Amino acid sequence: MKGHLQAFGLSVTSAVLARMRARQLVLCIERARGMSGTIGSITRDDLKKRDTQEVRALVARYEIDEKFSPFRYTPPGPVAQAFIVSDLLTAVIMGPLGGGKTTACVFKRIYAASKAPIAWHPEDGKPTRMCRWIVLRDTFRSAEKTVLESWKQWFHKKYPGSAWAGGNDRPVTHTLRFMGADGVRVEVITEFAGLGENSIETMMKGREYSGGWLNEIDTHADGSLADMEQRVGRYPASKNLLTVDEIEALGRQLGHKLESGQRLRMVIGDMNAPTVDSWTYRDLIKKRTPDRYLFQQPSGRSEEAENRFNLEPDYYDRIVRNQEDWFVKRMVDNEFGYSRAGKPVYDAFDRRRHVARMRILTDPKLTLGIGIDISMNTLNPAAVFGQTRAPGRIIVADELYLGHGVGAARFGEALKQRLSEDYSNASKVRLWVDPAAEHGADQEGGQLSAMETLAVILGLPILIPAGGSNELGMRLDAVKAELRGYLEQDTHLLIDPERCPLLLEGFEGKYRYRKRAETAQTEYEEKPDKGHPHSDLHDSLQYLVLGFRGRTGAIRSAADADRAPRQNGGWSSQSGEKRSPWGGGNGFDPHQVGLIGR
Repeated sequence: MKGHLQAFGLSVTSAVLARMRARQLVLCIERARGMSGTIGSITRDDLKKRDTQEVRALVARYEIDEKFSPFRYTPPGPVAQAFIVSDLLTAVIMGPLGGGKTTACVFKRIYAASKAPIAWHPEDGKPTRMCRWIVLRDTFRSAEKTVLESWKQWFHKKYPGSAWAGGNDRPVTHTLRFMGADGVRVEVITEFAGLGENSIETMMKGREYSGGWLNEIDTHADGSLADMEQRVGRYPASKNLLTVDEIEALGRQLGHKLESGQRLRMVIGDMNAPTVDSWTYRDLIKKRTPDRYLFQQPSGRSEEAENRFNLEPDYYDRIVRNQEDWFVKRMVDNEFGYSRAGKPVYDAFDRRRHVARMRILTDPKLTLGIGIDISMNTLNPAAVFGQTRAPGRIIVADELYLGHGVGAARFGEALKQRLSEDYSNASKVRLWVDPAAEHGADQEGGQLSAMETLAVILGLPILIPAGGSNELGMRLDAVKAELRGYLEQDTHLLIDPERCPLLLEGFEGKYRYRKRAETAQTEYEEKPDKGHPHSDLHDSLQYLVLGFRGRTGAIRSAADADRAPRQNGGWSSQSGEKRSPWGGGNGFDPHQVGLIGR
């Protein structure tokens, strides 16, 4: 590996390489995430822009060129370096302005060529590591001004072994040949093109490529990543590949063993942190697959910030002084931003701090708490599951949302099924609901309220948190306090990264204060937008937090119903048919549910 890197000037120590050989490096990289940037004479007036194109124009204005040297390249930091040498099908690097993302992609593309399979070159019949890639932007003109310009700073027209074709608003092809560290010639063919009105499928139809680079990947259309993944891994022609015997013979001729695997199939991308509305957030965060990985650089303001050796000492300070919070969050701190149609309710939320690195498993010995947002007047019930852990931290392990048009009975059955399937070993359960859940039923007609319906289906008492108060400010402050944490370490809120996708979307901007018209006296609404499902789940979280932290009455322990699994592994609120969750033997009156929680 070290030879491959040194072949085109990467500066890498043996110690770093040893760490990189371990597959666990990718997991370690998740601890370091962030951004970098550049500053010009920018004022606050420049930052009032809201249109996407205007934002990108501003980003380009902040961006800085690196100090290029065609003879030596030093990766900006460990995240970028791990990105370069990864062998995943799809690798995307997300970082700040001036964070070295584009150049890291340039050398990842070259490094990939040095690991391409050996084939008989169709022109001269010599054994060659052959690799052809395509680099795509929205238009060729934008590619020419950005990624192609960066490429030429490293591989100019007079660079040894280079050949250029195309140009003048037409796609450009660069062919680079060099001798690899193992003595086998390497051919790097890179095409630069703009999609324009074409799709990736149309653009690449009839062409064979080893890999592709979606420059500023978040600017491409939804589905572009999948389209690119399906069109790569087809070069060189399989009939030209050396056989195992031919590779062994070539190795004996060169005096050492050669490595030559299957044809490369690789897609890379780069971007600044987009908003949570971007398809890249969905595909790389919410629906992450084993073949796709997002390499997220550390914040430009952190001690682990990358590419600082190419930036002025006060680089980020100057940016922060002249930018609004939404811009700093995305372009300096390298966090997914919120839509500028509104402002997040919880601006203290930090994915790196409040989201666990892996699945959170509940402890069956501890009380399982469930906060529920439900009433007779709405058809969007939701629930959030959590526990309190030493030294007092609340963890959120799961969420339940079935969609619009769901009544209390159907939701109660789904909640019972979730408990049976996933929490059958829990010994204690508490349920806290929206105070509105006890109202709205036709009592004289014998109709049960939403609270009573849940109690009958689950066979468990239902509590109302905070003495029945549903004051919004108190609920929001309760969650904000958990985000801050307490005096002891590790007391802040921690959320499961896999089972709470909608809750996390809400934290990252979809649970928000809606922006008012420009003629309004205040910029944002005073209450969070009631958009489904995010407001429903966050209301559930508020009831969960208040249930754990608030005053639930002197007989709170009465709600800790001891439960035992059924023989068939299903969940039951009772260990015997005659046992009531109230602790007595005569059952309970569903019309009294909720009163003991006062």
